[in-house]
Amino acid sequence: MTGTLLDRFKQEPLVPLGAAATIGAFLYAAHGMYRGNFKQTQLGMRSRVALQGLTVCALVGYGLYSTTGSKPVRKEDMRDIDWERLARESKAAEDADKLRKEQALAAQVAKAKQAKTVFAPEPKDK
Repeated sequence: MTGTLLDRFKQEPLVPLGAAATIGAFLYAAHGMYRGNFKQTQLGMRSRVALQGLTVCALVGYGLYSTTGSKPVRKEDMRDIDWERLARESKAAEDADKLRKEQALAAQVAKAKQAKTVFAPEPKDK
């Protein structure tokens, strides 16, 4: 775990630095709030927001860099899609679903006809 965390810090050094700077700005603002120094509190909170935004930008930047650094997929490695077969299978699945719903409805209608009422049966007294 520690080795992996240190490796991540080495790969993305701006993220832990940004997090530490954000915490520092927050503590600076909290100290100003404790002392009643309005200007220090405002400066600390504004710098916290700015540093937090820069940290998020660093995260996004490292994410984009790591995804664009991967090898592109060659066209030869991609398999062809049989669109006609895909359309046939989709239509068959839709038809099967429609048939299943119609059969369930027909079973409900037959059950209601057998009971000769659409209302629930009255409970039988003991």
